[in-house]
Amino acid sequence: MSRVDGNTVKSLASQGYNERMEYLLATTPWSGVILWILLYLSDYYLTIYSARGFREIGHFQFEGSFELTPQYQKDVDALKPISKLHITLLVLYSLLILFLWWLTKRLTLFFPLTYLLYLGMFVLLEIAIHFRHLRNIFLIREVRKNGGMEGQISYRQWFSYRISAGDFYLFALLFLIVAILSYSPFFLGGALMCLGNGIKHSRLAKKAGWAAPAAVGDAVRRTTPGA
Repeated sequence: MSRVDGNTVKSLASQGYNERMEYLLATTPWSGVILWILLYLSDYYLTIYSARGFREIGHFQFEGSFELTPQYQKDVDALKPISKLHITLLVLYSLLILFLWWLTKRLTLFFPLTYLLYLGMFVLLEIAIHFRHLRNIFLIREVRKNGGMEGQISYRQWFSYRISAGDFYLFALLFLIVAILSYSPFFLGGALMCLGNGIKHSRLAKKAGWAAPAAVGDAVRRTTPGA
């Protein structure tokens, strides 16, 4: 596969981009693919670690499943160290990134800007998810080491989806601000993908039984004697 010429990189740098980052991510697809593979692999195994950890400390109960992605729930609930679905999607998405690099460069579709937009969708979504993994790991280790928690907390499934959606919306806003300040299609891609996942989890929350406050109030009044 051919490389991006030096003039393209210099042009991007003059528009506010980090020249070194652009060189690493745009001159060849392999840096992006390798980064994606590492993030996607660690995503699954950190999920397994957190699921096992929450079971062991015993203070948290999750309705349905700890895992929010429906396709992975059975594998995570069983704490499978190897998931056939995960490996399959890892291969398919890696091939997709390679194809997008080739396609955008072949058709000169504002390359490398369009490729960086797509790459940001893959990579920065995983970055947002990893921040949540790190938060869970810190909580689990803190409880194991120092305690500090009593009783149990039960998460309704719709509540878990609502909290997740809020996280994605915040990361979408953060990535959008960075994209605007740095003229970066890479961060714009991350903002769009996090926004999309936030909307998706908001819809899953409604599907799991969440009702708007007004609807909940109406239901209470209907079931209250004399109301």
